[in-house]
Amino acid sequence: MKTKNIILAAALTGLLFSGSTFRTNAQATATSDKTVSADNKLSVLEVKPMQFRVSYNKSQSNAVSVRILDTDKNVLFSESKRTDSNYLKYFDLSTLLDGTYTFEITDGKEKYTQSFDILTKTSRVVSSIN
Repeated sequence: MKTKNIILAAALTGLLFSGSTFRTNAQATATSDKTVSADNKLSVLEVKPMQFRVSYNKSQSNAVSVRILDTDKNVLFSESKRTDSNYLKYFDLSTLLDGTYTFEITDGKEKYTQSFDILTKTSRVVSSIN
């Protein structure tokens, strides 16, 4: 019985020392799907890991429509908001799976997009127990 406890303790200690590290990164990518160049109007900035600040300046109409789309163009988030000149919102996207996503802002007849990739990097450390 004592031998089993020692083996169990050694195995748990080994697991603690050989833990896995996960890190999620987002990368912005260029878009080319019939959209107007965002220039200085649309800004998507990753302020913390997987937390984004989306700002849109100089709106032409009184309302802007904001959506987050996945690769298959499924709408994950949608919001229409009245704005005089600027739109600003923070998004926590830490629950999204790996893949390519797009922020899309429609202002009147113009559409601005910014795509980004979510990639989970995994590193593992191996240790031996003698």
